[in-house]
Amino acid sequence: MTEWQGNIRRASTADHALVTGILAEAFMRDPVSGWIFPADDHRARVHPAFFGPFVALALRTGQVHVAGDGLGATLWLPVGGDHDGDDGEELADLEAAIGPEAMKRFAVLDELMAANHPGEPHWYLPFVGVHPDHHGKGVGSALLRDRLTELDQAGAAGYLEASTPRNAALYERLGFRRRPVTLDLPDGPSLYPMWRDPA
Repeated sequence: MTEWQGNIRRASTADHALVTGILAEAFMRDPVSGWIFPADDHRARVHPAFFGPFVALALRTGQVHVAGDGLGATLWLPVGGDHDGDDGEELADLEAAIGPEAMKRFAVLDELMAANHPGEPHWYLPFVGVHPDHHGKGVGSALLRDRLTELDQAGAAGYLEASTPRNAALYERLGFRRRPVTLDLPDGPSLYPMWRDPA
């Protein structure tokens, strides 16, 4: 696969709607999103409201990167060290936005992820998404390589949970290694926690 060669930039608060839209589209067919929002029409309706608070949190406390004029985006959150204890006030109204049933399912996922999250300082990648019109062009890899180069220069580790074995294989090519646990959602898909030491 050829590597996408376009521009990658750090997003600002002015990009909130753009990034939310990218992620809402990118995750429509994601197995974990399908588990949280089983009905396609409900998922399409509430996806922007679901991703919006995470984008706001990353813009405030971490880093958001955008490829091109909106082909893809990544959210990165700092964990550990000087970054503990952020209450994520952006997520306080999530239930009102997505409904009580989806919130219950998300709470199961969130608890599973929190219980298995590494304690040592790192940058956490909760979401990397590429608009469906641009899949298979290397946009996601370019977004990740751009930020991983910065993490290497800073001597910082990275962590994520892959939502499919195919995604996990992509992350392995970029230096991530599977941890010896899977996060298995009840009657749903598994996530694959992955860690990357700085190169």
